[in-house]
Amino acid sequence: MTNNPDQKNVILLLTRPEGGNERFCLNIEHLLGQCEILDSPLQKIEFLETLIEVKEESILIFTSINGLRASEKYNLRNKKCFVVGENTRKIATSAGYEVLASSSDQENLLKLIKLKNPTESMVHIRGKHTAGSLCDSLKNNGFSCFEITGYNQQPLKIKKQIFHKVKSGRPVILPIFSPRSAKLLLNELDLTGFHVAAMSEAVSKELGSVDLAELVISEKPDLISMQEATLAILRRLIKFDSYTS
Repeated sequence: MTNNPDQKNVILLLTRPEGGNERFCLNIEHLLGQCEILDSPLQKIEFLETLIEVKEESILIFTSINGLRASEKYNLRNKKCFVVGENTRKIATSAGYEVLASSSDQENLLKLIKLKNPTESMVHIRGKHTAGSLCDSLKNNGFSCFEITGYNQQPLKIKKQIFHKVKSGRPVILPIFSPRSAKLLLNELDLTGFHVAAMSEAVSKELGSVDLAELVISEKPDLISMQEATLAILRRLIKFDSYTS
């Protein structure tokens, strides 16, 4: 996934799990042509077994594509779901699910579920490391819900060759999609001087003590907004480089 670094001063460091970096670059690769793209996932997705029986009439909740993939590994026959994320919605629809409602984040999905007021039990298939508990919020609002931990996000080390590149003094743009990713990055790298696009305020709080060159918080917690935030930083850096060269 690394492109040709010749004459490319700005580095774009992408650290999403397998498939995530490719999805991030999809449809905007032609706009990223003036930077060197480094692909170094910080987490590896490991799908877990489950002994929990899921009734066919239950409504599934997917707050990530990996939750949807986990359900496929369990061979669940459920046909209705609530989802977070546009890509998750598209994949669920193509897989034959009836998507009852979708949102860009869990908070808004909770509101939509309350408006739909389903009488069926709901099953949230989630990762081991997930911010907040949508299921607890649903139960507190009188709904029937339980969770399945469908996958684990196993931490990975930054690749050595990439570590040396991002510490070479060149400008580095770093999109960060979750508070956990921010914590893992802080354990791996000194982010001083990095240009960060943060998915949310919760991500930015994890970086509060770091002397960043720039911090841009995505307008919405979704892929498109993160692409736009990253491209805005890239345009500013390229303009600055052109002006000073």
